[in-house]
Amino acid sequence: MWGSRAQRILQRRTNQSVAEYEVLNALEQSWGGLCTHVREGWNIGKPCYGYKAKTFRHPNPAKAAKGLTKTRLEPDGPCGQTVTQIASWAYYDHLGRDAIANLLNLDLEKHRPPVPPGAVRARGVWSRSSVYDILRNPKYTGYQVYNRRATRSRRGKVNDPVKWVWSLEPAHEPLIPKWMYDELAARRQAKKGSRTGGERNVHPQTKRTYLFRGMVFCSCGRRMIGVPRHGRSYYLCRPSNTNRGRPDKYLGHEKALYFREDALLDAVSRFFADRVFGSDRRTILESELAGVDDQAARDREAEVQRLGKALGDLAKRQDSILQQAADGDPDDPFTKALRGRYNDLEKQRTELASALAELRQSGAAGPDGPTAADVGLIDALPYLALNLATAPEDLLRTLFEVTQLTIRIDAHGDRATLEITLPEDQLPEVSGAAERITEEMLSQGTPSGRPCEVAVRAPGEIPAAITPIALSDGLLIQVDVRLVMERRPRRSAR
Repeated sequence: MWGSRAQRILQRRTNQSVAEYEVLNALEQSWGGLCTHVREGWNIGKPCYGYKAKTFRHPNPAKAAKGLTKTRLEPDGPCGQTVTQIASWAYYDHLGRDAIANLLNLDLEKHRPPVPPGAVRARGVWSRSSVYDILRNPKYTGYQVYNRRATRSRRGKVNDPVKWVWSLEPAHEPLIPKWMYDELAARRQAKKGSRTGGERNVHPQTKRTYLFRGMVFCSCGRRMIGVPRHGRSYYLCRPSNTNRGRPDKYLGHEKALYFREDALLDAVSRFFADRVFGSDRRTILESELAGVDDQAARDREAEVQRLGKALGDLAKRQDSILQQAADGDPDDPFTKALRGRYNDLEKQRTELASALAELRQSGAAGPDGPTAADVGLIDALPYLALNLATAPEDLLRTLFEVTQLTIRIDAHGDRATLEITLPEDQLPEVSGAAERITEEMLSQGTPSGRPCEVAVRAPGEIPAAITPIALSDGLLIQVDVRLVMERRPRRSAR
């Protein structure tokens, strides 16, 4: 033994500190190298589905002499097209992950399913989780991204996006446009914490159900949720819950907007009884043809906005490339590659600008409104006297789902827009759902035309503006109704 006890403790603690420093220093240097590697656009690990690795000579001459290489991503033929198709279904058709997986499984030769590392867990088919992983992977936007998942903790849970490491510029060809990826991410965030679909909750502890679940929307765009209050069912929009610390997100919005379910049901019941299954329905719709806006005009306007946003994104990327090229050597291969990339973006910009000009030119000619033949689709439905306020909930849900009912509440809370779609190929299902409601109520001894308590208006005609819109495969009917809700008086200040 050498030295005193104090000297031995000092030496041991010093060695421990040096060893800890060396470990942390090695980790920091390794992390810094990985971040630099990714920011330059190089790939790490197995390429994600839809891409394959393209090998390049290592930029460090010493490592290149040893045969070391680096890789970037490039589209992998049909698999890359599958990724683009998945994003298109999710964005334009608003399909869920289950529906997309079912479509992909119909043709597995064209849409080959992804294979996990090692192929031990491969299922050979598409699942909702594999579709979800593709839609939320930012690498498909053309950027190289690292540190998306925790590798040594939390079982591979996705890290917060602020911890992700992005390449400075797009490093490979995108399969999903950046603006589309951002929009899909915003949709997922808006639906966070909510079940998809309107089917009844099968959980054994479920105490109540809501008739219009998933069908009622506030003017702010949020879907209203069902809540119980004072023994009644209400629909609530409270934006502060999902925007804590961001009051600018809901300026002008009421702190909490409530609507009674029975009031909405009464308005919907009278709408169906008078405007869909009533004897004067065709006369009412034809009288509104003069002021109709067709769905094609809406789709055209949405496409114009999409193309305009895409043009703005291309302009920003071109400006970024120009700044890099201006700082580089004209003979540098990297600068030459930037020029080629700029020319590719310019070609895309020209194509988008041409498509945008064609859309605007076609819109200037004016859309064609629905004709009497389009409105004639409603003649295929039977004449029925319905009182939906007392009908069974499961039959009502069937009728509302087959007609794609949507209720939109305005910002002031005194008006609502009811919207239904009568698909040409599903008119028998609409008729069958309505007839089953009538038969069920008659079997219970409840006349379908019995007067009911009015929660929205006084007896008489609904003060509404009817708008029929012709679709390629059916008829869309919108009606604007005025809601008169009983409000409790405010408490006086003490």
